[in-house]
Amino acid sequence: MSSEPRLIHVENMRLRWGEMDLMHHLNNVAYFRYFEEARIGWFRSLGRDGTAGRDGPVLGSITCRFERPALYPADVVIELRAGRVGNASFAVSHVMRDAADPEVVYARGEATMVWTDAVTGRSAPLPPDFRKVLEG
Repeated sequence: MSSEPRLIHVENMRLRWGEMDLMHHLNNVAYFRYFEEARIGWFRSLGRDGTAGRDGPVLGSITCRFERPALYPADVVIELRAGRVGNASFAVSHVMRDAADPEVVYARGEATMVWTDAVTGRSAPLPPDFRKVLEG
């Protein structure tokens, strides 16, 4: 039995030249954008496209551990894995890999998402259908 959290989404992306830093590495801020883009792709795949006025997840916190510099040009794969599921929050782990060599890991991250009521702006219980996706 694998101890790795369950894979819930994969997003393929190409590094953008404009996000390189002075050392020709992907700028550290950009990793968070790639993680975000992968989460948005996952939400869209679930029919949660961020339409205004709907309840949905907002970012509560995020971390990133940089393991190897990503250099342009490169195609990357962002894997999302389900983490801890609470009453109104859930964790998603991120792994950014090189698409040409999946053994190469550029970064790992963890986000805590909070389900929020669009009217009150306060946390709200996860909808049962969304909880089912997370818990498998």
